Amino acid sequence: MSDAQASNAVAPETDRVRFFAIAVYALYLAALLNGVTAIIGVVLAYIMRGDARGTIYESHFANAIQVFWVAFLGLVALSVIALVLVIAGFGGVGAIMAQTQNAEFNAAYLLIVPVVGLAVLGLTIWYLYRTVTGLVHALENKPV
Repeated sequence: MSDAQASNAVAPETDRVRFFAIAVYALYLAALLNGVTAIIGVVLAYIMRGDARGTIYESHFANAIQVFWVAFLGLVALSVIALVLVIAGFGGVGAIMAQTQNAEFNAAYLLIVPVVGLAVLGLTIWYLYRTVTGLVHALENKPV
């Protein structure tokens, strides 16, 4: 088989893998608005990483999987921290459940909102950076 025939045989498969890499990044960006499409994106990344093995797009699917899990676990951790601090700040679960007027509120817990908010903002900026960088590299046929 000549080199021209070999490259023609590989090109459609690489184009298909490239399309799915770009689609995964697009789904991740859409997740900033709806929160759900990132799940579809990571499932596609897991499915397509086998087909991308040995190509420049293998790094794109590895990047997408890492971005998803870091962002997901980061949001879960920040949510748990915020919930624990809010419950502790309002005098525990019993005070919240009873909704008593006597439940003491510690003003120091007002720091929860800006600190957790800054952490979420930082995580979002990191998510955007990794997603947009990966998308640009995929569009330029470069590895991440």
